[in-house]
Parts: sequence; C-alpha cells; structure tokens
Amino acid sequence: MPIVTTGQTASAASEAGSSLSRDLTMGNVYETCEERMGDLRYLLDSKFELEKINALKRLIAMMSKGKNVRNFFPDVVKNVASTSFEVRKLVYIYLLRYAEEEPDLALLSINTFQRDLTDRNPMIRAMALRVLSGIRVQMISPLILLALKKASMDMSAYVRKAAANALPKLVSTDPNQHEACMELIEQLMNDNSTLVLGSAVLSLNDLCPDRFDLIHIHWRKLCTLLIDADEWAQIDILGAMLRYARVHFVDPNILNETGKELDSDHKLLLTSCVPLLQSRNAAVVLAAARLLVHTSPVDSLVPATKALLRLLHTSSSEHQFYVLQNLATLAHMHPHLLQDYARQFFLFETDAVFIKDLKLEIFGVIACAENATIIVGELKDLVRSWDLDLAVKAIRLIGIVCGKVETVAGDCLAVLVGLLASDQEIIVAESVIVTRRLLLQPTTASAASSKTTSLIVTLARSLDAIAVPMARASIIWLIGHHAATIPKIAHDAFRVAVKKFAAESQIVKLQILTLGAKIIATTGTESSGDVNEKTQRAVAALWEHVLNLARYDAGWDVRDRARLLKGLVFAQKSSNSLFSGKLNTILMAPKFAPTVNDDGEKKGAGLSKFTLGSLSHSFNVAVRGYRPLPEWADVVKGRELRDAAVELQVPPVPGWNGPAKSVSVRSNDLQLQPHHSSPNSAMGQTTIMPRISSMKPGTSSIVRKKYAGLEAFLDDSSSEDEEEDEEESSDESEVGLIKKNDAKQDEEGEGGEEKEEDNEDEEETEVEEVEYVYEEEEEEEEEEEEEEEEDEEEVEVEDD
Repeated sequence: MPIVTTGQTASAASEAGSSLSRDLTMGNVYETCEERMGDLRYLLDSKFELEKINALKRLIAMMSKGKNVRNFFPDVVKNVASTSFEVRKLVYIYLLRYAEEEPDLALLSINTFQRDLTDRNPMIRAMALRVLSGIRVQMISPLILLALKKASMDMSAYVRKAAANALPKLVSTDPNQHEACMELIEQLMNDNSTLVLGSAVLSLNDLCPDRFDLIHIHWRKLCTLLIDADEWAQIDILGAMLRYARVHFVDPNILNETGKELDSDHKLLLTSCVPLLQSRNAAVVLAAARLLVHTSPVDSLVPATKALLRLLHTSSSEHQFYVLQNLATLAHMHPHLLQDYARQFFLFETDAVFIKDLKLEIFGVIACAENATIIVGELKDLVRSWDLDLAVKAIRLIGIVCGKVETVAGDCLAVLVGLLASDQEIIVAESVIVTRRLLLQPTTASAASSKTTSLIVTLARSLDAIAVPMARASIIWLIGHHAATIPKIAHDAFRVAVKKFAAESQIVKLQILTLGAKIIATTGTESSGDVNEKTQRAVAALWEHVLNLARYDAGWDVRDRARLLKGLVFAQKSSNSLFSGKLNTILMAPKFAPTVNDDGEKKGAGLSKFTLGSLSHSFNVAVRGYRPLPEWADVVKGRELRDAAVELQVPPVPGWNGPAKSVSVRSNDLQLQPHHSSPNSAMGQTTIMPRISSMKPGTSSIVRKKYAGLEAFLDDSSSEDEEEDEEESSDESEVGLIKKNDAKQDEEGEGGEEKEEDNEDEEETEVEEVEYVYEEEEEEEEEEEEEEEEDEEEVEVEDD
C-alpha cells in the first residue's frame, strides 16, 4: 500500500480547492451549468458551503438562460436558514423567481423570512421582505402589511426602498389593503433619501397615478432631488411630474403668444430636467426629452433634440430604432428642429433595414430649401444601391423632396431620367411613376417646362422595353396628356400600344383606350398642327379596332370604359348632340396635382397621437396600461399647496465651513434639502443629512450623546457604522465591553436621570431619538471626554 505523506495530502487539498474555485467562476458556471444536473440535489444537501454555492450558482445560471428549474424548489428552500450569507443570498434570488409559482412550499419557510426581517444585515432584511411580498397568498396579506409597516421605518434606506417596491405586489394580491398601502406611500413620500423616494413614486404611479394631492407639498423637493436619484427612479419621477405638470400648469406656447411668464414651479421643473439630458442611461435621456417636448415651449426644445441625436450615434441598433421613432414623431410635430441636422441621418451600410426606413422617412419630413441639396446628394447614391428595395424607396423620396422644394426639380428629373437606362426593370418602372407625378406638379412642371417634351419623347421610346404595368400605364397617360403638343409621338405610340392590347394588363388597356380618345379629340385643333388625311384615317381605323377588342374583353372595367369613350366620340361628330365639340374639353381638362406622399410619412403622423417614448407610441397602438397624456390646465392650479413648504436657512454650525443648507419646513416636521454645486453630476448621489424631527414631551431622557460640533458628530457616526457592520462571530467579551461602555455613557449623558421602565419598543425609541443637540461649551466637552477615557480604562482593568 503506497504511503501518502503530509505534503502530498496538502498538495491534493490545494489542487481540489483551486479546481473548485475555477468551477465557481461565473463564466465557467454559465457555460457548464447544464452539465451534471443529477448532482445538484446532492450538492444542495451537502454539509459544505462551497458545494451548496456551486449548485445554487448553476441553478441561477440556468434561470438566466430561460430554463425551468422549479423542480429543485424543495431542495433550495431547505437552505433558507443557512448561516452562510452567500448561500442565503443565492437562495433568496431563486425564491424571488419561483415563490409566486410555488406559494404552498414557500409558506413552509415563512417563519425564517420573518426572522430574517430582524437580521442585522440590511440586505438580508430587504431580500426577506421581497420574498415575503412575492408569495401571492391572500391569507398572509395582513402579515405582509405588518412587515411593510415595520420596514418603512427601518434605519436602512435600502430596506425602506424594498418596502416601497413591495406595495404594488401586496395590492395585487389583496385589493382590500389598498387604503393601508396608500398611508404607507404617503409616509414614504416624506423620506429624504433619493433611494426611497424613487420607489415611493413608482408605487404611487402604479396604485394611484391621479392622486396629485400627494405630490403638492413634495413638488419642489422632487425637482431638487431629481438629479440625485438613481437612474431608474428618475424615469418614474419624470413620468409622475409630466402628468402633474399637464394638469396643474398652463400651456407655455399659449403663454408665449400672450406675453405671460411661466409659473415659477413650472420653470423649476424644466430647469431640473435639462441636466438629465446628459445622463449615460438612454432611458433617462428619453424620459427627460419626452417631458421637455410635452411641457416646454417649442423654442426651448433644442437641447432635447441634441440629446436624442447623441443617442443616435452611441446606442445599439435596437436603441437607434427606438430613438429614431421618437425623432420621426418630433420631426412631424416640429420639423424646423431637425432641418439643420440632415447630415445626422445619412445611411450607413451596416444599418438595419428598419433603421434605414426611418432615416428616409425623416429625410422626407425635414426637407426644405436649406437642406434639399444635401438630401438629394445622399439620395443620388442610394438610387444606385445593390439593395433594390432601398433604391426604390430612395426614388420615391426624390419625388417627395422635389415636390417640396422647387429649386432641386432639375436635378431630381435628371436623376430619374438617368435611371431609365438601368437594367433593373423595377428601378425603371419606379422612375417612370415618380416622373409622371412630378410633371403634374405645378412647381415642378414650370421649372422643367423646357425639358418636358424631350423627357416625354425619351419615355415613349422606352415603352417597349418596360414591362411593369404601372410604369407602362404612366407613360401612355403622359403621352395622351401632351398629345396636342406632340401629335406624331402620340400617333406612333398609339399604334404600338394597340398591337399588344390583348396581352396588356387591365390598367394599361384603360390608358390605351383613353389615349385613342384624346388623339381623336385633339386632331384638327390648332395646337395639333397639320395632320394629313391619311394619318386621320389610320387613327380612326386603329380606334375602331381597339373598340372591338375592348368590347369582348374579360374585364368589365375595360368594356365599360370602351362604351363610354365610344359614346363621347360619336357625340363629338354629331351636330345635334349635347356633347358636340366638347370632347377635347372633357378629356383634356386640367387635372388635380397628385399629392406626393409616402407610407412612412403617414405612419409618422399616426405616431404623434401617443405620448412620446411610450410603448404605445412604439407599436402605434394603445397597449394595456397606457394612460393618455392629460390636457393642459386653463389656469395654474395647486400653487398655494406647493407654497406650504417655505424655504429657510439653517444657522451655521460651529466648526463647519461648508455651504449653507436650505430646509423645507412643513406643518409637521423639518426636512433637510441639499443644494447641488454641480448640475452635471446626474449620476452622483448627494448625502442627505439626518432628519430633524420635532421633539415629543418626555424624550429628553432619551438623548444619549451631545456634540459640540458637526465634526464630532460625524466622527462618532463613522465609529457607530463600523460597530453595526461587525460580523455575528465577534467575541462575547467585546460585545460585553461595548454594552458596558454604552451603559456608562448613558449614565453620564443623561446626567444621572432615572431610566424609564415603561418597556417601550426599542425601535420606537430610536425613531424618536434626536440627532442634533448643541448645548455644551467646548471646555465642558473636553472634561467629559477625559472622564470617559478614565472610565473605559477602569472597565478594561475589571475585565482583565
């Protein structure tokens, strides 16, 4: 039997530990999570914490892949009472996902959740609250409500935030708790922590979006602390402030017309939103831009426009599509805002199809005399793209731009004529269709009047090479429309068209019949010139032949058109007919200019009926949960309620050289409200000083410490934070020493007063504790500190 030395044993243990460490890396876990599935139950029941952590990480990795791992729920629940913080954290992540699907099994651990609500670690308390509120069993809703009331007064802002987020889940489980949850929301709205305030507004938006009375007294606080809230809370706060502003303020564009100024609170809102346009979070930028678009004057939207354009070049393709949708709607609402930024919408080869379509749509909306040359130059390259769909869309857009701007008509027609020589039939057909539309536009026709005849001759010569029915019908219609000025071209085109009449599509047959009638109507007029009798007889013979073909055609539209035109031509030759001599007037009457439009333009116009940036705006249909934007108020409302918070200045604290703070005074308490030195620190967090609560009678005996200055308070606060973060495995002797020191300090700080013996709850005592007391002179403080040091030395000697 081989002898195993101590060194070999240590080496093997080290290799096993390093191997397990490699297995626990998240990259390796994610890639190999589906391997050894049969060992997970064994690992979850293991007595080693590392093996449990490994199994739990594999389960969470499979959850992130969309795998259903609810079969392991009983095995995971058994570890909810583990002493390892890492294990409990992973167990809670698993339970957050499946507690709603397995409420009966989750109820087995409800005692553990309740015990964790009093854990020293705020993260454990918050996660226990999240899991408890995620158990959708109406029977325990009173228990959840009691836990939420306790958590809403927790010392940790993270736990109070978890309580605010749990309120909508409680109401969805038990609607009877709605009123109680509203009281908690009102309480949490008084919180000065931006971490809690954002979640409170989120619950407000979900449970009672129209309860604006809960926002009145907090309006200025929300505007001031908006920049310090976390990114996702900023989105919820902006949504609530948008609805509030629309209901309580007057349309700023109407005020500009009447020469009146904006309300001061309205100005505060707009000023607070502008820094958020520089946020690194695209959702925050979109929310801020949405608020500015819907609440600020039109001439103040330039910063919002630039912020959206910035996102266009710094986001993924999905984000770009969402941003472009909003820019397209903004272009329809206020085209002048984007007319100077036409180059920002140039197409790239790597752009997705849906992004290219939106950029082309915006081109058509913002086209004007200043940027038409730039847009047409870009379209000249796109019409020769290898992507035929993109080339066709670019040709259509040329027609839109040319119809809007007369100065580029010559360039546009030259591009379209050049495309007639393309070997792609669909490109030629679309060019013909757009050219026909442009020649019917009054502005375009006058700009290209000298080239019209040569252009029609070119189109007539390409008639045989074009097979697309719509394009052939457009050419024949153009020839008939100008039959009086180009009679020879019209006669020859009619002869060629009649040869293929039986094989043509219905739309082309209709135009051939109309062309023959127009030629007969214009023959003999002054504009038609000299036409010999031989040509007239040939035209008449062709006309009779085409009427016979149409008489037996399968399409009833063609037969009906033939009978109509036959009757009009016969009436033209009859001397006693009501229509005698009026065929030319009927057929050659001036036509209405067609509206050069595009499907994308109609789509963008439809998007404007939804709130900018909403899901309904993206889908162009009202989805469930969508709330329409309220109409503007006729007069400013709620000003007296917002004025209930009066701005005061806190007197300078001895030893503090920093900037003065402003305090928002309300009827029931005082709340510290910081001023920001840098408006661009959108992602930073401002330290909110403790709340100054009004002292209740009998609370003077609760004051434990007195401070001569803010520096002493901060030093002591940091030491207290370190004590709270100690691990549970600390020595009992150290705990005893701390307790003795606290007892000693209580006796000195209270001046020998007798302790109250009314068995009050310890948490209520901490809530009522006064944070700031400035009563002692510096000399007395030094004496007390010396006495405390001597007492501590005596205690240490006693312990030894």
